[in-house]
Amino acid sequence: MSWFSTVPVILVCLVLLFTPGIVVEAALGLRRLSYLAVAPLLTISLVAVSAIAAPYFGVTWSLLPVAVLTAGVSGVLLAGRLLWDRRNGVAARPRLTWVPRKPQKARVIEAVGFLAGASAILWQLHKAFGRPENISQTFDNVFHLNAVRYVLDTGNASSMTLTAMTNGDNPPYFYPAAWHGLVSLLIQLTGAELAVAVNVLNMCIAAAVWTAGCMFLTRTVVGPSAYSVGAAGVLAAGFGSFPLLLLDFGVLYPNFLSVSMLPAALACVGLFFGVSDTPSQIGLARYILAPAAAGGVAIAHPNGLMSLLALSIPILIYSFIGFALARHRAARSPLPALLMGAGLLAALAVIAVMWKFIRPPAEAATWLPFQTQGQAVGEILTNSAMQRPPAWAVSILVIAGVVVLCSRRKSIWMLGSFAIIAGLFVVVSAGSSGWLRNTLTGVWYNDSYRLAALLPVVAVPLAATGAGWLTGRLQRLWSGRRDAAGILPAGIRDSRIVPQTVVPFALLAVVLVAQTVPLGSSIRSARANYYTTADSPLVSSDEMALINELDQFVPADATIAVNPWTGGAMAFAIADRNTTSKHTLTTYTPSTLLLNDKLRNASTDPSVCRAAREAGVGYVLDFGTREVHGGNHGFQGLQIPDSAPGFKLLARVGEAKLFQLTACS
Repeated sequence: MSWFSTVPVILVCLVLLFTPGIVVEAALGLRRLSYLAVAPLLTISLVAVSAIAAPYFGVTWSLLPVAVLTAGVSGVLLAGRLLWDRRNGVAARPRLTWVPRKPQKARVIEAVGFLAGASAILWQLHKAFGRPENISQTFDNVFHLNAVRYVLDTGNASSMTLTAMTNGDNPPYFYPAAWHGLVSLLIQLTGAELAVAVNVLNMCIAAAVWTAGCMFLTRTVVGPSAYSVGAAGVLAAGFGSFPLLLLDFGVLYPNFLSVSMLPAALACVGLFFGVSDTPSQIGLARYILAPAAAGGVAIAHPNGLMSLLALSIPILIYSFIGFALARHRAARSPLPALLMGAGLLAALAVIAVMWKFIRPPAEAATWLPFQTQGQAVGEILTNSAMQRPPAWAVSILVIAGVVVLCSRRKSIWMLGSFAIIAGLFVVVSAGSSGWLRNTLTGVWYNDSYRLAALLPVVAVPLAATGAGWLTGRLQRLWSGRRDAAGILPAGIRDSRIVPQTVVPFALLAVVLVAQTVPLGSSIRSARANYYTTADSPLVSSDEMALINELDQFVPADATIAVNPWTGGAMAFAIADRNTTSKHTLTTYTPSTLLLNDKLRNASTDPSVCRAAREAGVGYVLDFGTREVHGGNHGFQGLQIPDSAPGFKLLARVGEAKLFQLTACS
């Protein structure tokens, strides 16, 4: 399959991500193009909530419950907004228009910045994925792809029930399923193969949601600086720690979705507390966007919510200090400031409680520190987290941005957010194992990769701020020295195009060229996990070929016994054939446990056939003993000799074999 053939799927995916959110924004009266960055967050909130609600109304998962919830929420918000405007004497808002009231030059700069950054990310991911139908050959992908198939087969995308797929006879528990719901909707709308839909959705999230969010956050921090906002679009593609890292390591697709949402969500928090340089006179929307965005981030992945809370603490503190100082300078009553201070303490207490309880079990947070504190600080300064090559160009821009924001009182909270994430990365990657490290970073499984991916959330706005400042300096330098450039034609020396357009884009082009080495390293690392070869760790080329032939041998309603550690469970996601296991960490029923240990003894052990009938097993995939993470997790019962009595060899590709169980028929 060619990438060109995925263009219709990409277009449908973008419509899916943005349209429900745009409808809600229209109801709120938001018609500035910059607010489009928030639309996907609202969409994801609507998708996740409608998926949870649909089963209670007996509705099968599709676009219908999303459309119904979107219409209902939009109607309520429209009524609330009209009432709000009437009570506050707002007759009309001509400033809120989908046609941005900006000079043509500013619109062009920001549009080019977005298109350049989004295109660069699409190119990076196309190189990393290789082919549209390639899958990530990593541990967690067994669950994620099978969960999408489970949603399609059951018609249920609820985060409250998704784990029924792997929890045996036990009741399901909450698992963030927003990403899986989006993939399933894309498949329903386009008919795309599951693996293709996964890759397309991830590309659209990275290229559109992440890039637009970085630009919106930068606009929130520095105000209407076209050069800084446009630079944020380009620089969104300039960091190896995100989006590439979470599409390589893990793979952590739900976590990837939540991090992609963080820049726009943090900007909404800034709007809520009035510390933003973005116009805050947007009425009711000011108080709706942040909670709605936070809810979407939380259901995308709880890690995302905790990350947003950590990033927002400086906003809370700055907002309180600014309010208290303003009242003190005006010699007004301190009572409101005292009440606000009490509210701040209550908010921090709530965050502390959430920090204690919204985290994985301690036994799952097993990642250990791997470097010294000096190395960790060096990786932050050089934007080379997780031992990637140093990214000197963007590091210079980040440092410049830090210096610039030190002189901008209203934006200094961003430095606090940067310091929090940087400090947490130092703790998780270089701190001593123990109570303090577990308390601070156990929320992220004590996993350095997850915190490394958060660094660009705060580094992109800082680098964009530095790029905007440096552009201004270079423009002034050109204006002051252009007469000295005697070798250039007078038309070029006197042209306004050179300082206004050529200078900023030449600067960013130099940065991106300088980034080819560190980004190339990240692309190669990811590509190694997406190519299907004879020795791929999860599903080899022979095993993939056999999975693709299963529909010729196995009826659609049959169940195949598999060892998930050797990749057999991927038959469910790719071939849509039910398997006894759909994840490496499956909780098995007693009958399946017996089959895992003794199925090959079906001709001599009567208990095996009883278990096979209970589980509905009629076929076996034997992919040998090589596991995705090495080791040996047993499953001896599924290792079938070619001539084993009671089994018929139906197909074989290399060492991958498919058997039919005949002993129990």
